[in-house]
Amino acid sequence: MYSIWSETKTKNGFNSDEIISSVQKSIRRNMVEEACQHAYELYISGPIFLDKLWRRLLTISVEDIGFGNLNASVIINSLNEMRKNFPYDDGDQPIYFIHAIRVLCSSEKDRSSDYLKNIIIKEATMGKLPEIMDVALDKHTKKGQEMGRGSLHFFEEATKVIPQLKVDNNYRERYGEILKIYDKEKYADNLFPFNNTQY
Repeated sequence: MYSIWSETKTKNGFNSDEIISSVQKSIRRNMVEEACQHAYELYISGPIFLDKLWRRLLTISVEDIGFGNLNASVIINSLNEMRKNFPYDDGDQPIYFIHAIRVLCSSEKDRSSDYLKNIIIKEATMGKLPEIMDVALDKHTKKGQEMGRGSLHFFEEATKVIPQLKVDNNYRERYGEILKIYDKEKYADNLFPFNNTQY
């Protein structure tokens, strides 16, 4: 099964899917000018091709750059939004994808998220199912409530984060002390009626 891009041609007669692939492979190998040349071929082929280029650049920022540059996806998304302020044929239009490509090429690369995505998809396809963790059965679940798990259990178990950032405050300790004396029934009249239904 081939994508629609395998059935279309660029302005200069290239197979679109091959030009699109060439953009990504050039970025993966830090081949800046080659990536820009392929991107420009897409650009001059029409607005639909330009939109496809930007969708690919957005994906590359996560798929190929990943943890190599955690700001890359934010930068590429910002550049994509910026270029939308210019008409397709504006002379400034190409500077945005050229700059995006330079950012992506110069970034360290990490494909771990893509590998993990494929592991999860393939394992699920082969029948692997998720398991409900005991710690997930807290005051926010029906079963957790039936087990009598309240705010203290949530505080001691369900709120654990790894790795924990080193902080210079004592909020966790102070909250722990409040939980030792807090009685929901005692302060029922002062409770704000939060909607705890999760949608």
